[in-house]
Amino acid sequence: MSATSLLLQISALGIFIHSFFLTISLGFPWVIAGLLYKWWRTKDQEYYEASRNVTGVLGLNFALGAITGTLVEFGLVQAWPGSIFAIATFGLIPLTLELVAFLGEIVLLVMFIVMLGKVRPPVSLSIIVAYGVMAAISGVLITTVNSWLNVPWGTGSLASTLNPFLPPYGPNAINVNALIRLKLELVKAFFATGTASQVLQNPDLAKMIGVTLSDPYAAFGSPYAWASAVHNVNAGIIVGISFALVGYAYRFLKTGQAKYVRILKAFLPILLILLILQPTLFGDFMGKAVAFQQPTKFALMEGASNTTQNPLVAFLAYGDPQHPIIGFDTLKQQCNSLGSMTLGDLASLTPNVTLGSISSVSLKSVCLSNLSSSESRLPLINAVYCLKIVFGIVDLVVLLGLVALIFNLGLLSRLTRRVVSRLGNRKSVFLLSLLVVVASIFASGLGWFVREDGRKPWTVYGLLYPEELVTPVPIGPIVIVFAILFVAVAIVGIYGIYVVSTRRLKFIELLKKGAGVE
Repeated sequence: MSATSLLLQISALGIFIHSFFLTISLGFPWVIAGLLYKWWRTKDQEYYEASRNVTGVLGLNFALGAITGTLVEFGLVQAWPGSIFAIATFGLIPLTLELVAFLGEIVLLVMFIVMLGKVRPPVSLSIIVAYGVMAAISGVLITTVNSWLNVPWGTGSLASTLNPFLPPYGPNAINVNALIRLKLELVKAFFATGTASQVLQNPDLAKMIGVTLSDPYAAFGSPYAWASAVHNVNAGIIVGISFALVGYAYRFLKTGQAKYVRILKAFLPILLILLILQPTLFGDFMGKAVAFQQPTKFALMEGASNTTQNPLVAFLAYGDPQHPIIGFDTLKQQCNSLGSMTLGDLASLTPNVTLGSISSVSLKSVCLSNLSSSESRLPLINAVYCLKIVFGIVDLVVLLGLVALIFNLGLLSRLTRRVVSRLGNRKSVFLLSLLVVVASIFASGLGWFVREDGRKPWTVYGLLYPEELVTPVPIGPIVIVFAILFVAVAIVGIYGIYVVSTRRLKFIELLKKGAGVE
C-alpha cells in the first residue's frame, strides 16, 4: 500500500470518527429544545428530567468532539502539508469564522448547563436553540471549505483549461499566472522526486508566486457550497436526533414505561420534518449542483460509462427530460479539444518557469489519464450511491411507520399497527427506531463516501492531486499507533456517553466530583 493511500484511509478514519460526535452536537440541541418546549407548555417534570439527561450526553460529547476535531485538524495539516495552500487562501475566512462560531458554542453550552432549571423554560429554550444554530453555522463553514476542494469556486476557467469537460468555476478571484506557476512547479517536483508538497514550503517559491487570491470571501459565492451546507448539516442533525430516538426507544423496550413514548413524541416531529426535507428539497439542490459542477462524479453516480438517455434523472438533475446523461465517452472526446498542447506550451504563458524534460508531456494525455483514473471507480461509486438511495428511502418509510405507530394518524396508524401487531408495541417501537438510526447512519456515511471518493483523482477538483499535497516524510509505525489511539479515544468516549445516558444525572455528579463539590 502506498503512503498516499494509507494516509487517505487514516484521514478518512479520523474524519468519520469525528463525524460521529459531530452529529450528536448537531442533533441533540433540537432534542433538548423539543423536551424544553413540552416542559414549558405542560409543566410535566419528566420532560425537564429528560432534558437534563440529554444535556449531560451533549456536554460530554462536545468535549469528545473538540478532542477528535483537534486531532483531525492537526493530522490533516501534518499529513497533507500541501493543503495549507487552501487553508491560507480560500479557506482563511470560513475557518476564521468557524473558530468564532466554535467559541460561541462553548459559551452558549456552558450558559445552558449552568442555568438549566434556574431560569424560566423559555430562557433555556432560547439558549439551546441559539447553541443549535451556532453548531449548524460551524457545520456550514466547515462544509464551505470542503466544498471548495470539491468545486474550486473563484478559479474561473483555470480548471477547464486543464480539463475541458469542467465548467468555469465562478468569477476569477485569483492571480491566474501565479496559480499556474504553482501548479507547474508542483508537477515538475513530482516528476523529479515522486513527491511535491515540499515545494510549498520553499519561501523563495512563495516570493516568486506572490499573492494568489484577490477575494478571500470567494468560497462563499459557490452555489455548490450552499447546496452542500444545507444537505450535509441537515444529514448530521438527522443522525444525531436518531441516536436519541433509539436510546429512548430502548428504555421503553426494557421498562415498558409510557413516559418514554411521551418523551419520543417531544422531538419525533422535528426528525420527521427534517427527513422529509432531505430528499425532496436539500437532496434536489445537491443533485443539481453535482450534475452541473462535477460532471465526472455525476457520471460515476449514474454509472454512465457511455452517454445515455434517462428522462427522469435528466429532469431531476437538469430540469430537462431530454438532456443526455453525460458519460465518460463524451468527457474523453472533450479532452481532444486540447489538441497538441503540452506542459511546455502552458509554461510559456507564465514567466520564470522552466520544465525541462517534461515540457513535451501532452495536456490531452494528462486529461485522458485523469478521466481513466476517475472511471476506474465507476462500479464502486455507482453501487455505493444506489445503496445510499435505498437506505434513504428505508429511513423515511420506517420513520413514517414509527410516527404512525406512536401518534394517531387515522388509517395509516391502523395499517401500521396491524403490520407490527405480532411483535407487540414495545418491540415494534424499538425495532423501528433501530432501523431509523441504522438507515440514517448508512445513508449519511455512504453519501459522504460518494462525495469524497467520487471527486478523485483530485484533492482539489480539476487542479491539485493527492500526490502533490501529501507529506513526503516516510510513514513509520507511529502513524498506525496514532490511528489505534484515535480509535481507543472513540471507544472510551462512546462508553462514557453510554454511562452518562443510562445513569440518572451522572454527568452532573461527575462534574461536582471533578470540582471537589460534595
